[in-house]
Amino acid sequence: MICLMTATAGCALLHDGGRSDTDALRPRLGIWCEFMPYRQVVNWLPMLSRYDCRLLIHVESEDIGDEDFVRLCRAACSNGVRVTAWFLLPYDKSLYVGEETAGEFERLALAFADWNTQAHLGVREVVFDCEPNPQLGARLAECLRRHSLFGMARVLRGQMDRRNFANSVHRLNNLIFELHAKGLRVNGAANRVFLDFMRYGNVAVQDSLNAPFSMIDWDGVSFITYRYKTSAARYVAMIKRYGRLERRYFDSESGLDVGLVGDHRHIPEHVERAKRFGLGAYYLGYLEGMHDPDDLRQAVSAALGVGVSRINIYSLEGAVGSKAGLEGWLQAAAGARPLRGPAVWTPFNSFKMGLTALTLEGLFRGLVGAERGYHDLSSCKEAGG
Repeated sequence: MICLMTATAGCALLHDGGRSDTDALRPRLGIWCEFMPYRQVVNWLPMLSRYDCRLLIHVESEDIGDEDFVRLCRAACSNGVRVTAWFLLPYDKSLYVGEETAGEFERLALAFADWNTQAHLGVREVVFDCEPNPQLGARLAECLRRHSLFGMARVLRGQMDRRNFANSVHRLNNLIFELHAKGLRVNGAANRVFLDFMRYGNVAVQDSLNAPFSMIDWDGVSFITYRYKTSAARYVAMIKRYGRLERRYFDSESGLDVGLVGDHRHIPEHVERAKRFGLGAYYLGYLEGMHDPDDLRQAVSAALGVGVSRINIYSLEGAVGSKAGLEGWLQAAAGARPLRGPAVWTPFNSFKMGLTALTLEGLFRGLVGAERGYHDLSSCKEAGG
């Protein structure tokens, strides 16, 4: 798991004073739900409704036709909660959307779209999670354990295949065209590291991680910007950086995925994922998450301060199982207002993040490569490639 966490000074929450357009922003909340059974999720819909919070809910192939999902969707409609279907594959089929899984996701997405129509589920939006698959993650983790920079570079170089990558871009854009025809908006979620590389005109990293993203015709995008082990104060600089970069490079509606809320180290599925990715206790160490809802309020306020209002919280499981409870987190996020003024200036930490990004991109360019031609794939955004 790629994690770029650098510092920022302490900051304070300022109330909006009506001085600019961003001062008037209010958070538009969503919450990811990855592991909780559908029948249990229903119990939390009234609270999500109270805070006008969307539900981004996991859907796998085996869930097509699931009566619990039907009941969830109908209950969500009754409560006025918007449902976004978050497509995932089983671990042995690579889990995430990527170069090698475009066909699997095509079948899953189209089957869901047909079911959505036939069963009157009322889902109007889906999301594709574009990240390195567990198999590649495990190979990179082994290199990390051996402190082998050159080994990691060899693995990444071995994944680069411009023809296959271009084919997956065409396939995903054609799929989006088909899903639009079936009445579905299609959003993409990706790791924030892509933005760091785009800052230097390098999209080849997406091929090396088998995760096409910036050349896909998304209706909306969000970037995974979790706090992990960094401090609450440092998290503000991170949110500011990636919110600004996202708005710079994407015309589609932009958002940030924030968290983790609550302690995820004891969620059984995360323990399994740690084994799959080959990182074990090291991976779990990053999953302690936030304990104080005010830290979330501060992060959301920083996002609003740079003009990003669509905020997706990870995750429902963590929030429900935390001391603060789901309402504590939703109340904190909903109460955020744009963070402004000298209290949130982060010149030192912003410089450090920029330097880290420049160093990583330089290492990638030197050891893996950044061949020309990937930007030509922007033409694939037109239907039919």
